[in-house]
Amino acid sequence: MSHEPSTGTGFRAVLAAPGFRRLLVGQAVSSLGDWVATLAFIAAAFDKSGGSQTAVGAVLVLRLVPPMFAAPVGGAVADRFSRRTIMVACDAVRAALVVLVPFVDIALLYVIAFVHESISLFFLPARDATVPDLVPKGFLEEANGLVLSSSYASIPVSAALFGGLRLAASNLPDAVPFADVFREHPTSFAFFFDAATFVFSAAMIAGLQVEQRASARTQLLSDVVDGFLYAFRHPVLRSLAYGLVVSMFGGGVLFAVGIGYVRQTLGGNDVAFGWLAALWGLGMGVGLALVRFLVKERGRTPTFVTAVAMCGGVLVFMALVPVLWLSFIAAVVFGLVFSVAIVLALSLAQEAASERYRGRVMGGVQMLFRIGLGTGALGIGGLANSIEELRVGIALDGNQVGLLVGGGMILLGAMASAGVARPVPTDR
Repeated sequence: MSHEPSTGTGFRAVLAAPGFRRLLVGQAVSSLGDWVATLAFIAAAFDKSGGSQTAVGAVLVLRLVPPMFAAPVGGAVADRFSRRTIMVACDAVRAALVVLVPFVDIALLYVIAFVHESISLFFLPARDATVPDLVPKGFLEEANGLVLSSSYASIPVSAALFGGLRLAASNLPDAVPFADVFREHPTSFAFFFDAATFVFSAAMIAGLQVEQRASARTQLLSDVVDGFLYAFRHPVLRSLAYGLVVSMFGGGVLFAVGIGYVRQTLGGNDVAFGWLAALWGLGMGVGLALVRFLVKERGRTPTFVTAVAMCGGVLVFMALVPVLWLSFIAAVVFGLVFSVAIVLALSLAQEAASERYRGRVMGGVQMLFRIGLGTGALGIGGLANSIEELRVGIALDGNQVGLLVGGGMILLGAMASAGVARPVPTDR
């Protein structure tokens, strides 16, 4: 594994690495476009279906289904071919796809949403497998924290930008060429913007000085199976998988149950739910900033296991102590430990996996991200909706039961993930 030389400490050392800096800038711009396009996909599905909430839900489901097959295959491809070429090609194809979305019917929109997300799961393993080669040794937490920050920090800006782009497309003067077409398809400017950010990202990545990878022989199915067997037999990666799934599961639980918990259990309103979500985001930002300090104080693996356990503990606390102002504090804590768990999971997986298997391991990480979120949202959301009240010494409504069950499952997963603390095998 080659690394950029260190020219500082902490985030300064990571940002001083020119290759990582190019990747980060490209990802920050592309992430802004992605969030704008996510809102545009929802709006386009709603408009094209005549106002169907089911159509909107279908678009969101299509963003969870591809990981079942695309991420492992994408990881195998990242281990066989030039990761830089894969990333540039994925950006170019996604740019071409999204410009079509405003002008197709709802069926083709579903197809494009599915293909788009699948291509993203070829891009992400290649990106995450490249990061360790671009940053100074020992600074993976900072690098992964910055990449995650670039993905989520643009959410507030993207909402305003989407609104502005949609308003601009809807009110074009007749003097503008094709003004009638754009007014008829008001999400077009948002998708065009997303396409432009993909082109920018591709240009930034194309300039990366990373080792070219190529293989004259590829057996895709056997490569995927080999990657799963490698991770299963590797004690650190196997334990990481437990902790990663359950921590993401916790995120899914809070997504699914959060609004019902605020409205029904706590008697709050949509403003209170907005505060809960905002404070979760604030906690994530604090966690990304503190992860290096926490690792220095406690060590990487104990911090990971503790963070996973605290994800479960916070949900249990919210279930048993339903007080609005305390839920705000709990949201900050949950966001903090959630982001720490995710950053450390990425860093531990990147470090533990041999270079030969790193793409497939990162593909597995992306798969587990989405499986954890999806099962938490769908499973616990369904459980909460099916229970009106449960009495176990105290009365619990469905939202509290969902939080309690979800939190308990995360605590069990944290116990299983304690194997991360074992020494990393030396067959690297």
